[in-house]
Amino acid sequence: LHLPEATHERVTHNTPYRAGKGHTYEGGQRVPLIVRWPDGIPGGRVVDSPVNNIDWIPTLLELAGVPPPEGLDGISFAAGLTSGTFPERPLFWHFPHYTNQGGRPSGAMRDGDWLLVELYDSGQAELYDLRSDVGEQHDLASQHPERVAAMRAALAAWRRDNHAQNNIPNPDCDEQLYRAIYTDFDASTFDPPNADAAQWTRAREWRKAMDQAVRDTVT
Repeated sequence: LHLPEATHERVTHNTPYRAGKGHTYEGGQRVPLIVRWPDGIPGGRVVDSPVNNIDWIPTLLELAGVPPPEGLDGISFAAGLTSGTFPERPLFWHFPHYTNQGGRPSGAMRDGDWLLVELYDSGQAELYDLRSDVGEQHDLASQHPERVAAMRAALAAWRRDNHAQNNIPNPDCDEQLYRAIYTDFDASTFDPPNADAAQWTRAREWRKAMDQAVRDTVT
């Protein structure tokens, strides 16, 4: 998932959430959902229940009165649109790639307000309470080891059930370049200034190293 950038590329960031495109933190996963259906949905309502893209097909089928086929992914949130009762269940993500936005191979699980982020290359697990820390600034993993263990086990079971692609070590990894683009500069914690010029000044060397990695691997 590497593309050379035609111009200087800013670090993607969806303030106030952490990080942006190419990351499993909230900035890379959370997007607004706006639904308009004058004949079926009362207007002016705002809800904070998360849904997933795969929920759209079962939702539209239910609204159209069509039975879903067996084995269809996703859960209908039609009742949430019409009555306000959204389905509650854990949500899972699996992203086994390095990206040129600075994202690392990782998975995530959201259970209520708790979000677990598991970094596959280091084996590190991070835990955040999104109700009090939507920007994911305070890792609570050390304070809730039992919750971390349970969520990691659930995430691993979900990967197995879905035959998810696993990472394997790269024998040709350039350790020095890896440190420059994924360790010394953590794009997920980049706090972008408002001015484009100021952001580019702070991210210039990181982007140069990232583009070098892209050029060296593109075939």
